[in-house]
Amino acid sequence: MPQFQFAGVDRTGKKVSGLMDAGSEGELRVALRSQGIRPTKIAAPNLLNRDLGSILQGSKMSVPQEHVVTFTRQLQVLIGAGIPLVQSLDILTEQAAHPNLKKIMIELQSKVSAGGYFWETLSGYPNVFPKLYVALIKAGESSGALDQMLKRLGRYLEDSEKLKKMLKSAMMYPIIVISIGIGVIALMLIFVIPKFEEMLKTSGNSLPAPTQFVIDASHFIIGNFLYLVAAGVAAGYMFVKFKKSDEGRIILDRLLFKMPLFGPLAQKAGIARFSRTMQTLLQSGVNLIDAIDICKATIDNAVLEDAVATIRSEVESGKTLGMVFGRLKVFPKMAIQMISVGETTGSLDRMLEKVADFYEAEVETLVGGLTSLIEPIVLVFLGGTVGGLMIAMYLPIFKMAGGGGD
Repeated sequence: MPQFQFAGVDRTGKKVSGLMDAGSEGELRVALRSQGIRPTKIAAPNLLNRDLGSILQGSKMSVPQEHVVTFTRQLQVLIGAGIPLVQSLDILTEQAAHPNLKKIMIELQSKVSAGGYFWETLSGYPNVFPKLYVALIKAGESSGALDQMLKRLGRYLEDSEKLKKMLKSAMMYPIIVISIGIGVIALMLIFVIPKFEEMLKTSGNSLPAPTQFVIDASHFIIGNFLYLVAAGVAAGYMFVKFKKSDEGRIILDRLLFKMPLFGPLAQKAGIARFSRTMQTLLQSGVNLIDAIDICKATIDNAVLEDAVATIRSEVESGKTLGMVFGRLKVFPKMAIQMISVGETTGSLDRMLEKVADFYEAEVETLVGGLTSLIEPIVLVFLGGTVGGLMIAMYLPIFKMAGGGGD
């Protein structure tokens, strides 16, 4: 809980001062008056005298996106029905299914009821409520149109979650199938191939090169199984750490953009997300420069983040979005033309909405086509590998059968 420094006058007229813990300035005033002290000066808490544990807890706390979407939609319905914000938060706190969200909502309800701004309280939980969320709530509180902002936020979060799930399904499907295939091949080399080897040893004949290669591979895997598992776990851990680092994320995102199948998918998904975010912010009254900054923080793609950073500096110097986009290679010509038309006609937000709709539909089509394309490739690879192993082990049997026939 933050600690405030206060000065005031007690019932006898004597000047008093000191430090007191309180959830907000409003709570502190109520507490001082209950003690017979009329506050004359209160120092607002800063980063140095805030409760560090509370700050760290809020910054680390996370909630699944679907719960945030549900909370936003429910709050919009209650606010739209004329129920005050504090009472709406109180109602939703009782219904919260996720434990972290329930804790956050108790804190929200407490601070808002004490006179704090809703958007300011939300900003203490960046993993749950990103910059875009806080910016729109701030705009809604300032303009008195909180229900409309919540409605836009709900729609934006739903579209964003749908896009994220499509991308995840496109990326996870081949990984899962290939992992299962590798597991099947490993099981064959560990358990099936040794049985064949025992049978072939009794014949006393020399083995063909493919058969000997498969048997040697089986011996290597069995003899070094624990080392291979440890190496795989270590490699996976190092990859995850590398992916989470700033340098690793930049390298992997650039490689992804250059891949023949996944590159266009990542590009169009990034453009759809950028357009949807920018459209939502501009429609809500956020100025262009702030909107660009928020877009940079929400795109989650290093290549597009670099492009958006360039856009910001160019727009600040007086250039139009369409002019800047035209010089960047990451945005397709159609998107550039539509944005230029939107700027010329004064309907940039509506044009960005059309760009987002178009590329979200493109991503959906690409995901469907990618799944259909990858499935036969993976099946042919796995079938060919497993079939190749079996043929290699049956070669000596065919050889013996052919020799017996002579």
